[in-house]
Amino acid sequence: MNPLDVLRSADRRLVDLVTTLDATDLGLPSPCTGWDVRSLVSHTIASIDAFAAAADGGDGPSEEELFSGADILGSDPVAVARRSIERSQRAWATITDWQQPVTTVLGAMPAAQAVGIVTYSTLIHSWDLAVAIHRAVEFDDAEAALAENVGSALVPALRPQELFGPAVHTDGTATPTQRVVAFAGRHPL
Repeated sequence: MNPLDVLRSADRRLVDLVTTLDATDLGLPSPCTGWDVRSLVSHTIASIDAFAAAADGGDGPSEEELFSGADILGSDPVAVARRSIERSQRAWATITDWQQPVTTVLGAMPAAQAVGIVTYSTLIHSWDLAVAIHRAVEFDDAEAALAENVGSALVPALRPQELFGPAVHTDGTATPTQRVVAFAGRHPL
């Protein structure tokens, strides 16, 4: 599957969720300890910008800015989300060699790995956002497969920095989405 197809799907879900937010939702707690919805969405959008910068060579947030949770949404979260996603879509659409190295806030890596990481981030944080605003999210088969693949390498590498909690045990009835988020340290619905 084309890496852009899963990215586009994850981006659409994020925008759909952000369009449902009202001012009171932005102050709700999120599953990410210490972050409310505004901080969570700001981090998610900053991640999209950071990885778009790796593909287009433009400006992006520093690692410190990326993980600060500082408000970048202002008074129009939907416009900010759409602007970042449009930039990301344009940037990644220029990649013709997915093994081409790009330099991200996490270091140099093949473009395929970078687009996988930003897609994973968007999927996981869309799930976090949905939980915070009491909505259900289920990843489709391609999203779940990408998330399992990327998460299996990314999450263990970032656990020492406490960017992910310990895996949460699930039973044999867990959906693919529940397995993905449980591995990322979230308690599935």
